[in-house]
Amino acid sequence: MASVIPSIITCLHTKTSHDALFTRPNWPLSLRCLRARIRMDNSNGTRIQTTILHDLYQKHRQSPYYDNLCRPVSDLLPFIASGIRGVTTNPAIFERAISSSNAYNQQLRELVEAGKDIESAYWELVVKDIQDTCKLLEPIYNEKDGVDGYVSVAVSPKLANDTEGTTEAAKWLHKVVGCPNVYIKIPATDESISSIKEVISLGISVNVTLIFSLPRYETVINAYLDGLEACGMTDLSKVTSAAAFYISRVDTTVDKKLEQIGTAEALDLRGKAAVAQAVLAYQLYQKMFSGPRWERLEKRGAKKQRLMWASTNVKDPAYPDTFYVGSLIGPDTISTIPDQALQAFLDHGILTRTIDAKVSEAQGIYNAIEKLGIDWSSVGSQLEHEVLDAFTKSFDNVLECLQRKAKPSEFISQ
Repeated sequence: MASVIPSIITCLHTKTSHDALFTRPNWPLSLRCLRARIRMDNSNGTRIQTTILHDLYQKHRQSPYYDNLCRPVSDLLPFIASGIRGVTTNPAIFERAISSSNAYNQQLRELVEAGKDIESAYWELVVKDIQDTCKLLEPIYNEKDGVDGYVSVAVSPKLANDTEGTTEAAKWLHKVVGCPNVYIKIPATDESISSIKEVISLGISVNVTLIFSLPRYETVINAYLDGLEACGMTDLSKVTSAAAFYISRVDTTVDKKLEQIGTAEALDLRGKAAVAQAVLAYQLYQKMFSGPRWERLEKRGAKKQRLMWASTNVKDPAYPDTFYVGSLIGPDTISTIPDQALQAFLDHGILTRTIDAKVSEAQGIYNAIEKLGIDWSSVGSQLEHEVLDAFTKSFDNVLECLQRKAKPSEFISQ
C-alpha cells in the first residue's frame, strides 16, 4: 500500500478520476468505500476531494479519529487525506500490528543485539510508531492551535491499579515520545484518578480511557479541572485532554442483563442503553464546562476536555452498522472509529446532529433500566475489569510474540 500513497496526495489537487483512485483492489475496503461519498470542490479553482468525514468536522464540529495503527505508518496518509484528524491506539492494536507483520523485525533485531530486554524493546517499537504518526498529524495539530492532530498511546495496562506507577509511566512516555501532539492514555480506574490530576498539573496532555459510567465520567472531569487548577503554568492552552467514553460494550453487557430479566419492558430496552448514557454524558460535559469554576480556568487559556466516543463498532448484527457513530454526532466531540465502523460510515453514513436531539428520551431510558434493577456503576465496574483484563492479555501476548521473534533462529529465517 505504501507504494501508492504518494498518488493519493497528488490526486487531491488534480483531475485524476476519484473512481480510479479509491477503488484500487489492493487497498482496504474502508479506503475503497471513500468513493461512495466523495465530493469535488471547485469553489476556489482547485479540485479537492472531500468525504463525509470532512463534512462531519466542518458542519458538525466533531473530529473523526482512526482507532488503528500499524507499520508503515505512512499507510495512514490516505485516511488523513479522507478527513481523519487523529489516531488512537491500545495494547490490542499493537498486538495485532506486531504479530501480523514483519515490519518490526529489523528494529527488533537491532534492539536485541544492543542488549535490550523484550519489554524495553516493545516500548521502543511503540514509541517509534507514535513519534512517526505524530509527525504525520502535526500539520493538523498546528493548523487549529492544538485542537486536533493527536496520537494516543497508553501506559501499561498492568499499572491500572498502581497510582505512582501510572504517574511515572505517563511522565516517561511523554518525555520519550517528545511530541506536543501526543496524548498519554491513562485508565479511569479508582487508583489512576490521582494520576490524571497530577499528570495534568505537570502540563502533560491526557486521554482518559475506559470510562463506562456517568459517575466515573464526572470523577474524570473533576480530576482534569483539579489538575488544571494545580498547574503552575500561566498559560494553560497547551494542556489538553480527552475523555474516552465507551459505547458498544455497554450495550453488550446491559442487553444480556435485560434478556435475563426477560419482561416485555426489559426486552424493549435492548440496544438503547449505550447511546442513552452517552447522550447524558454530553449533557454532563456541557454542565461541568460552564459556570464560575470553568470560567476562571478559561481565563488562563484552559481548553475543555473533549468527550471522545470509543468502542463504536457494532457488535450485535441486529443493529445498523453505523448505529453508534451516527447516533452520537455533535459539536466539540471526538469519534474514534475502528475499521469496520469507518467502512460502514464512509459507505452509507448519514450526517445529522443527534447527540442532543432526544435528551428527555435518553433520560427516560436510563431511568427505566435503573428501575429494572440494573446498576449503572456496577455495569461500569464490570466492563472496566473485563477490558483491562483483555488489554493485559494483549500486552502479555505481544511480549511473547516478540520473545519468539527475537530468537536467533527466527532472525536467521528472516
